[in-house]
Amino acid sequence: MPLHRHPAPIRDDHWEGEELARDDTHRYVWLWYGSNIRLIAVPHGPDGDWSLDHAWCFARDPQLVARAVADWDPDTQDEPTGWHKRPTWPVRHAPRRHENPDYNRARCVHGCYLDEGCRTVNCPEVLDHQNRAHTVTPEGTA
Repeated sequence: MPLHRHPAPIRDDHWEGEELARDDTHRYVWLWYGSNIRLIAVPHGPDGDWSLDHAWCFARDPQLVARAVADWDPDTQDEPTGWHKRPTWPVRHAPRRHENPDYNRARCVHGCYLDEGCRTVNCPEVLDHQNRAHTVTPEGTA
């Protein structure tokens, strides 16, 4: 499902945002969202009228979001880069994620890789990951 990136954003009046790209399953639209920009993955068809499957929050910099989408390969990469919050669950999984295992390592909700720590102090997901990594079980380290 190759990602078709638009040469210029297409206004989406329904979502009140800008569509940057689309693939066989979703449209990728950014919206002004409080103190952030939110990039949303809107499914094609009637479900896309009122729901979204995935979302990522970015700093209020439209060029940053456009660059993240331009550099993203949704076939092999679970999520774009540069976001600081994932407000949706479950985490998106690329159809061919096995081709890029280093990129697709587990991340916390703040976009940081669990094995590298988080820029957010006391991130519960990173703390949980660290605690599990240091727990000794009868079989060894958990």
